[in-house]
Amino acid sequence: MGERFDKVREIAAFAEAVADADREPVVVVAGCGAGATVEQLREHGVTAYGFDASQSILETAEPEIRERLLEADIRDEDLIPSLREAFGIDAIDVFVTECMLSFLSLEEARETLARIRETDGVGTLIHQVRIDPPVAAQEGEIDATILPPAEWQSACDPDGEDIWRDALERLDLPRTDAEGGDAN
Repeated sequence: MGERFDKVREIAAFAEAVADADREPVVVVAGCGAGATVEQLREHGVTAYGFDASQSILETAEPEIRERLLEADIRDEDLIPSLREAFGIDAIDVFVTECMLSFLSLEEARETLARIRETDGVGTLIHQVRIDPPVAAQEGEIDATILPPAEWQSACDPDGEDIWRDALERLDLPRTDAEGGDAN
């Protein structure tokens, strides 16, 4: 039937390993929807926040998690300062794009991710990419950019600074220096 794995636990452990030892790790989830990943990360001891461009989806979040979510678009040039102000955080140890890059063109993704990557206080970017089109794209309501992780990386991250994974497969995050390996 297949091996059971917990992506959220993997992200939490990775964040714990790359964060400063004197504080809880901070993870921000882009395309968080109703905040399920944010809530699960918190259950694993991570300070987690999320944002999504869809106000209607955010409104479906449970009240206790809603205060940790923000309506924002990843393409906003002031995204990171807005997140810092809204959530009262200085550093983001792990920035996760959760199955949302397909809503961007390659050029938008390239520019946006470069800007986030170059922002002081933002650590590792992890991209979970779906290779099946979103329902809205299947129904012809939106255009979608559907590429496997390696092609996204080639187009948006040719230096291999980020971590790119198929959202339907195990993350298998790299070992960090704290664990006896390299973070990328």
